[in-house]
Amino acid sequence: MSIISTSKFVAAPAVIALAAALLAPTPAAASSMAPPTGACPGKRVGTYQINGSARIEVYFSPARGGTNCVKTVSSKFSTRYLHVWATVLGTSKINSDEGLYRSYAGPVIFTGTGGRCISVVAKASPGTNPRQHTKRSVDARHCG
Repeated sequence: MSIISTSKFVAAPAVIALAAALLAPTPAAASSMAPPTGACPGKRVGTYQINGSARIEVYFSPARGGTNCVKTVSSKFSTRYLHVWATVLGTSKINSDEGLYRSYAGPVIFTGTGGRCISVVAKASPGTNPRQHTKRSVDARHCG
């Protein structure tokens, strides 16, 4: 009987560890909760207000043939709907991120953008309802 009860105690930590691993946030979920620092390579080359508490940030680096990075950043650290969408003009490159985040949506990163322009659309809601969003577009202002 003691062998069975010992195996139950040995199995319990393994079950707890497995459950913790399955419930741990994924890197994407963890990054959505992180403060908006260091997520984009390069230098910030543009900031555009969406509403009173959210903005678009555009970054550029000459690395990898030109690298553009975009995110929608909230100055409120409460969960809200945020969206960022970007495309490299003249290519089929399109990328986006949206969801309920505490600090930012994205980053959306493109490489090989030297000599090309990007367009960005971003949305931010005051709360968790995506239908209550404010939208801002930045068309072809950033060209690598």
